[in-house]
Formats: sequence, C-alpha cells, structure tokens
Amino acid sequence: MIPFCIVEEHHQVLPFWTETAGNGTLDFILTLDHHTDVLPAFSRLETKPEIDRMNPEKAVLQLRHDEHIDWALRAGIMNRALILSHENFTEPAHPAMMVICPELWPDTQAILNSEPSAVSAAEKVLEPEYLQYAVTGDDLKKSYILDIDLDNFLCKKALRPERPEFFLELVNHAKGISISMERDWQRILRFRGETLTSDDILSMLESLIRQKFT
Repeated sequence: MIPFCIVEEHHQVLPFWTETAGNGTLDFILTLDHHTDVLPAFSRLETKPEIDRMNPEKAVLQLRHDEHIDWALRAGIMNRALILSHENFTEPAHPAMMVICPELWPDTQAILNSEPSAVSAAEKVLEPEYLQYAVTGDDLKKSYILDIDLDNFLCKKALRPERPEFFLELVNHAKGISISMERDWQRILRFRGETLTSDDILSMLESLIRQKFT
C-alpha cells in the first residue's frame, strides 16, 4: 500500500514528506495546486530558525502556506519541486523549485468569473495532456511524492477524467501521496454554481484511485 497522509493546511504535509524520504533524498515532488505562495521558509519571522531536518513538526508551527516547499528543498528531502498550478503569484524561493502554469489557463479574473475558458481548463487537471506539462512517463521511474492540494479542483467534472490512466500511474509509482484539504480556499475558489466541497473531492479521488487497485 502506498503511504499517504491527509492534512488540513498545505504546510502540514512536511512531517510526512520527511518520513517518506527517510535518510535519503527524493528525486522530486509534484504538487497539484490552484495558486502558489512559494515564499522562503519562515518569511514572516524576524529571526529565521535553522533548517532542522530531524524536527519537521516544530517547523510546521513556524511555517505557513507553501513555505514548506522551500524548507524541504533546503533540508535535502528532494532535489526538485514541480508545482503544476493554475496561477502563480510569487517568484520561486529556491532555484530547484519550478512553477508550471500552462498557457491554457486564462487570466485570474476569468477564473474568478467562471468563464468558459476557465471551466474548460479546470476540467482537464487530471487528464494526461495537462499533467504532462510537468512530468513524463520517464519521471515515473524516479522517486517522488505526489502532493495534491484540493483547491486544485474547481468543478466536479475535474474528478471524472476521460483518460485517467496517466494519473493512476502517477499514483501507482509514487513513494507517497499527500493531500491537503484546504477547505476554505476550495470553497472560495470553486466555480459559481458548484457545491463541491473538499470532503466530496476526497471521496471522489479515493474512488478514482481505487480503480488502479481493483
């Protein structure tokens, strides 16, 4: 069984990432997210603590948003961080961090207005042509964590991909899977008329993933 964790806020995945890497270094982490806040670790603190790989639980108390990605890179948990995102609001805090925002996404206002171009993009977030903006079949042979922030899903159809095979292979080959509920952001960002909640998304994801193991 693939190790997994479910947390409320994104930065709370850090202990799981550390445990999954063990004493080694993963090749990469692939994060599926709506928007990024990839600031340096501890950016809100005047006095910056040392990066202590042995104590990620303490770090979680001092981090917020996506700062844990910089922390994990600096701690040597993985060599690269790939963030496949709808929008990007900050410059990556680390040179090994790559934010990938495919051109199929319209501007922020179109997403907030649930315009057809945004809906079309959102429906594809588990389709192979979207995921392959970040990873290819060769990447499945490497060591990685699949990290999913549930505000990645703006509509119900996104959880019903027409071709789920590549996503299921991503799941199957991952060293671990981390899921962030991010209930408030998911509720704020979902398209108009959608009643989809983070709990609904988690249930639909679990059903989709079970296809690989049944």
